[in-house]
Amino acid sequence: MASSRRRTAAMQSIGSTAVLLLQLLMATAAQSKLLVNGTDCIVRDPLYNVTFDFNALSSDLNHHVTSEESGERFFFNVCDDERQPVNRTEPRAYLMRAGRKITLGYEPHLQLNDGRFQFSFTGEPCGNGSHYTLDIILLCSYEHTPEDLRVIPHTPDQCRYFIFWDTPLACQPLPTGLANNRCTVRDGTDRHAFNLLPLAGANHEIPLPDGSRFVLSVCKPVRYGHLTMCPPGTGVCRVNGTEYQDYGQAVADPKVDTSTGRLVMEMRSKSATGCPNSLIVFECGREDGLETVPVYRGLKGNCTHEFLWRTPLACRDTRPCSVTNPITGTRYDLGLLANRTYTLTSRDNRTYELGVCHIPASSRCPLDAGACEVSAKQSVGLGAIASELQYETTGAPYLLYRSGAVCDATSGRRWETRLEFICETDPVEGGRTGVVVPPTVVENGDCQLVVHFETVLVCEPALMACGAYNESTIDQYVDLTPLVDSTRNYEARGGEAHGRRYFLNVCRPLVPQYGLSCRGGAAACEATFDGVTARNETTLGFPDVSLVVAGDTVLMKYLRGDPCPQDPVTNLSTTVEFRCQPRAGRGTPVLLEIEHGCHYRFDWATAVICPPERAVPFEQGNCSVHNAATGSWIRLDGVLEDLSPCDKRPTASVDYRAGALNLHYTVPDAVNCSHTNGVKTFNVTVVCAPDSPLDRAA
Repeated sequence: MASSRRRTAAMQSIGSTAVLLLQLLMATAAQSKLLVNGTDCIVRDPLYNVTFDFNALSSDLNHHVTSEESGERFFFNVCDDERQPVNRTEPRAYLMRAGRKITLGYEPHLQLNDGRFQFSFTGEPCGNGSHYTLDIILLCSYEHTPEDLRVIPHTPDQCRYFIFWDTPLACQPLPTGLANNRCTVRDGTDRHAFNLLPLAGANHEIPLPDGSRFVLSVCKPVRYGHLTMCPPGTGVCRVNGTEYQDYGQAVADPKVDTSTGRLVMEMRSKSATGCPNSLIVFECGREDGLETVPVYRGLKGNCTHEFLWRTPLACRDTRPCSVTNPITGTRYDLGLLANRTYTLTSRDNRTYELGVCHIPASSRCPLDAGACEVSAKQSVGLGAIASELQYETTGAPYLLYRSGAVCDATSGRRWETRLEFICETDPVEGGRTGVVVPPTVVENGDCQLVVHFETVLVCEPALMACGAYNESTIDQYVDLTPLVDSTRNYEARGGEAHGRRYFLNVCRPLVPQYGLSCRGGAAACEATFDGVTARNETTLGFPDVSLVVAGDTVLMKYLRGDPCPQDPVTNLSTTVEFRCQPRAGRGTPVLLEIEHGCHYRFDWATAVICPPERAVPFEQGNCSVHNAATGSWIRLDGVLEDLSPCDKRPTASVDYRAGALNLHYTVPDAVNCSHTNGVKTFNVTVVCAPDSPLDRAA
């Protein structure tokens, strides 16, 4: 149900925009007011002299998206990757329909049409004198999302197709103060934090009687788009035909009006004419869902246009131990974890007790302490209990216990405790009834205790898909789940010379690890290493992006990491390229490069993604199977002597994904197997079981 709501919200986020785009796509070119052709994947908007560069949309492999309506799969690429040779005889866009490859086009044509960025392909004949076409519509989105590519319903003739692509590259540059804003404010009692970020996912339109309209955005500027070419940084924009006027620049966070107690956002225009300032007043509304509509209240005072917006996000919701994910709208309730004491021992043999939102009577902590260090003689409070679960734009939901015992007498600093709750992707039995993996101390120094909890209570209904169809071998499904490790993380090679360490996991968050305090839920982490301790942890991305597969290569991307030091408006990200190598076993990631100081690229040679060896020769003379791909020999007389396979002439195959050798042979048995023509069939699987689970060899 929650997954369905999220998909519905994703479609509502484009809402009338999608319908309007489809209608206008069918209109004639003569109706266009502004038409600019792109060159080398770059377009300049002449209204504001802003340059849009789409070269980063080029991929080492083709982009891939499946139509939810028909199940057909689309493959395409745009722009030229300078590192890859371009084959002009192969289509840049094609469709797989019922096993047939339909060419949709060889060269993408980039245009800016009244604010709409569009790559257009023209392909093979489709009948009735027409050709197959593919239009890729780029929509401004300040956040990468798992559903950034979507096929919208096709035209009835099944010749013309449209794909919507959400990307920050289609946005005007973000003002620095709005790049990583949280869009939150606390009320006067400091007991509740208002978070309006869920309203920031789309433009909101208000039609006016004279045919003009207001376009509003909260926390981020109005998204540049078709017939919405508003001035840069605008939070409230008035659109009248092809005129776009700034009625207030976007602000990072709301505030509470101390005189009235109202939750408001005040936006002041940069326009030198008129009085186009704006005030949005948020009132508590208990309607279901988050998709509410602002209402224009008219001009108030001398120079301010007022809007009223009723939303549950403006309600003082103080339900303890629960919080809403601001990105997906999923409500997390951790009440099942309360009313018990958790006793933890860190790697340095210090013992801690803590509670979640509430401390039961069995705790040995000082009165009102949510966490403490205990010993045989005393306990030291590490922060006062709190029941307000918090969630930021990235990371995991967390509890923060402040004002513990004095930690540093010189500075007066006090202990605090941060409990981060991470989705448990390999859940224990009974997880939905509050059972959790034992929490782990990941940091207990510098006046802060950081603890990671793994629990299914904070999992989204749909997790990252850890497999995808191979676009080169269409019917082959490539699955990385054998590399998912719920007991330990992978450490990549390549950073040792610079004193850095890189930790990764596959399709899931990092396993909590002492001394590694990247943000909860991160799937990739960088830390400096002084030979003893990992420090200065940096989050390199979260596991919420699906895979792309082509040939013997798989790409996995982690986005939304910490701000990039070289470019604060860009977040750190990670790409892991998996390559088939039969001799590698599970393999180990290796750091290749850090592009522009912001994007980390890892190479991972592994046998897991290799297609099975369908036929491996059996040598009867020494009763062995020889796998030429790995150069290995397996003697069957020692492994399967109870089955006596040596004189049976078995056929053999290797399954690299399972790390297994499959044997098939038959023996005559006329007495017991008359129903199978007197033949008994044996199918035997021999699974490799090395000492270390991370060193499996196929």
